[in-house]
Amino acid sequence: MKKIKISELPLCSTLKGLFTIGTDKDNNSVKVSLEFVEQETTNAVNKANAATTSANNAAAAANTAKTATETATKNANDATAAAKTATTNATTATTNANNATAAAKTATTNANNATGAANTAAAAATKAKQDAEAATEDAIEATEAANEATATVLAAFGGLIPTGMTVESVERLTIGNLADNRIKAVLTPAGTLKNVIYISDNKAVTVAPDGRIQVVAKGRSTVHVIPTCNTALAKSIQIEVTAPTLRLTTRTSLRFTQAGALRLN
Repeated sequence: MKKIKISELPLCSTLKGLFTIGTDKDNNSVKVSLEFVEQETTNAVNKANAATTSANNAAAAANTAKTATETATKNANDATAAAKTATTNATTATTNANNATAAAKTATTNANNATGAANTAAAAATKAKQDAEAATEDAIEATEAANEATATVLAAFGGLIPTGMTVESVERLTIGNLADNRIKAVLTPAGTLKNVIYISDNKAVTVAPDGRIQVVAKGRSTVHVIPTCNTALAKSIQIEVTAPTLRLTTRTSLRFTQAGALRLN
């Protein structure tokens, strides 16, 4: 199978079908859908926009009610003026006094009706204003909730990404070495995702997914240690494999173990 470098993979234009790995409150490994994170954020913003639209509609209704109140008040004033005119005509024209009085009573009744209408319109305007204020408060609360939800999601996701990595490994091995040699990668801060991959050229050594080193042949291998959640922290190390050599105590004397076996380098 041909191995492909991460830098050779195509860029993704959507979060659909993408997952990352994290740990839950019980420290169990779980997968997190990036599409779900994006959808939850979009839903919160949509709710905030809908609440804002409701507030705007309520404010428009309040303005309409205000206009109706002003019109009713003007009509009441006009009716009152007509009543005054009728009373004056009744005083100066005795012959038409009864008619003027009736007209005055009728005008007064109209004025009272107009005043009642004005009061009703004023009450409707007050209620519309209260509804608008309530809708505005709901919109503010919805916006704050959306912002808090977005911040919580981003903070939780950001806390999973490592910001530093240290790598420890042997630099030299010998043919036939069966010791459990491993590449140790430590990510910081604590609690970040521990996804690390090891990519070797396999010339001298191969590296298992858990970092265990397997000798293949004499030579030198380059191994890339890559944290998948922040590839910018990737590091490359070199491991040399040589044939075993004898240890000397002097230029002409070999070094032995306490059991009399040869010591090898």
